[in-house]
Amino acid sequence: MKFIVTQADLSKALVKVISVVPAKTTLPVLGNILITAKEGFLNLTATDLDVSITTKISVDVKEPGGITVPSKQFNELIKNLPNIPLEISSDAQFKLLVKCDKGDYRLSGETDDDYPALPVVDEKGKLKIDAKVLSRMIGKTSFSVSSDPLRPALTGVLFQVMGSELRLVATDGHRLAKMTYTKFESNIKDALNVIVPTKALSEVAKENKDVTSINFGQNHIRFDMGDTQVYSRILEETYPDYERVIPSNNDKQMTAETHMLADAFKRVSIFANPITHQVRMGMSKKDLTITAEDMDGGNKGTEKLKVQFEGDDIQIGYNAHLLMSALNNIDTSEVHMHFKGPTSAGIITPSHQVENEHQMMLVMPVRLND
Repeated sequence: MKFIVTQADLSKALVKVISVVPAKTTLPVLGNILITAKEGFLNLTATDLDVSITTKISVDVKEPGGITVPSKQFNELIKNLPNIPLEISSDAQFKLLVKCDKGDYRLSGETDDDYPALPVVDEKGKLKIDAKVLSRMIGKTSFSVSSDPLRPALTGVLFQVMGSELRLVATDGHRLAKMTYTKFESNIKDALNVIVPTKALSEVAKENKDVTSINFGQNHIRFDMGDTQVYSRILEETYPDYERVIPSNNDKQMTAETHMLADAFKRVSIFANPITHQVRMGMSKKDLTITAEDMDGGNKGTEKLKVQFEGDDIQIGYNAHLLMSALNNIDTSEVHMHFKGPTSAGIITPSHQVENEHQMMLVMPVRLND
């Protein structure tokens, strides 16, 4: 194998795949990156067996071939070189040679025959969506994913294709985020539900230039993003019936300035119990009172805010961290919060929705002490 490439192009391609390489693995070859040069392109591939990424760049291929090399050392070398042409080759002893004006470098690699093959995605259906929209949907749902390994279904984001709707849903049992979008191309006729691990989605969310094609398979999903493809194992779990916990009769609505409300929660929550992070929201037609108190430490914080409130006076307790994470994902200057009672889930939405999109978040209340 032998090819000529610029440092900038190679470094940019390495950044796209390097994050998938596992920090620790019992299979040493997974610590390597697969490098393949053929037909005018250099392909870089990395995998941890659950998530795989492959990307290609145009290079001057002198001799086709392939090799795997330690990802960390190779990436450190390339990113610390100036943007100059590099001549990269491999020999029969699986040594990778990098030559440039700055010097000659040799790195011990391994045969590409031992590197795991990319998953085969037997397509059950396919859809195309604006890459920026998909990135936005991932960002505004994945923060609600659970980190509890005992609830594996909740450690991924649910993708639902239901006719003209694409839904992304995430929940950890205490909060829920749901994004719906209706402008995409699809050949999927029957309702489709798959749970995708967040590691793969964080890689997909980085690519937001053009159109992303999502290919749904029996066991894997593939995201095609131009010259880069992300493969992920699908979580073979049953997602809970999340719609059952979304209240439809919250008859009290509060409208407030988003940043003003988030900042108030941030200040008052300093005085909350460090374990429960509980804050009390007292709402009336005059104002909103936010209170947090740590009985053990004798600390207390209170703020009053002018808000618009429709409904009977009510007091509800919430985990301040869950409220703030939801408010941080509202892009509009004002936010709507919908309530029914102190034991019912609160609904949070932007004051107006983006065209073809609907965003909704749910936060479960906590029981007040009195």
